[in-house]
Amino acid sequence: MAHRTSLPLDPDARELGRRWLENWRHVGPILEAERWERLASMTERQRADTALDLLGLWQPDRPGDEGEALVRVQQAFVRWRRHAA
Repeated sequence: MAHRTSLPLDPDARELGRRWLENWRHVGPILEAERWERLASMTERQRADTALDLLGLWQPDRPGDEGEALVRVQQAFVRWRRHAA
């Protein structure tokens, strides 16, 4: 991965970034809980259909797509199994 240098942020941009992070610290767990509730309420067939829909979005011929999306879907299923167990 290439190293990126960041430009110095002005005080307004720093404050905006700080507020954004603080908001996600609060909202992130709420959204994660909702995501798990929705998954838990789905039937096995709905989960399978959703997985196939997601996998259908992968476009290996797109430049820069080396299968990262597919790996993320697999990781999500691993997390779901651990959470459901």
